[in-house]
Amino acid sequence: MSALRSIMIAAVASMSFAGAAYARDAVFTVKIEGTAAERQVIAQNTVWLCEGDTCRARPNHAASVRACRQIARELGARIVAYGPEGGELTAEELARCNGESAPAPTFQAQN
Repeated sequence: MSALRSIMIAAVASMSFAGAAYARDAVFTVKIEGTAAERQVIAQNTVWLCEGDTCRARPNHAASVRACRQIARELGARIVAYGPEGGELTAEELARCNGESAPAPTFQAQN
């Protein structure tokens, strides 16, 4: 039973390392309103290369509101898109990133 337990622990540990490796290999894109003032920005130990309204990097963290807020502070701009392809923040998360209140949910009357 001990060997099976060791194998399970090793499998779980390797999956957690794979998640971190995926984040490192994924190209994140940040789109801002306006144009980036700097060609290179450092946020959360990641170097972002910017051109126009778009910055790209290969960070070693996941897409999160917290990470988005930091890049927003460093760029001094409102973020309109953030994250890797297929893993971008939602509209609600972007609103929180930008310090805006989330849009109120809409309800339809039922007959």
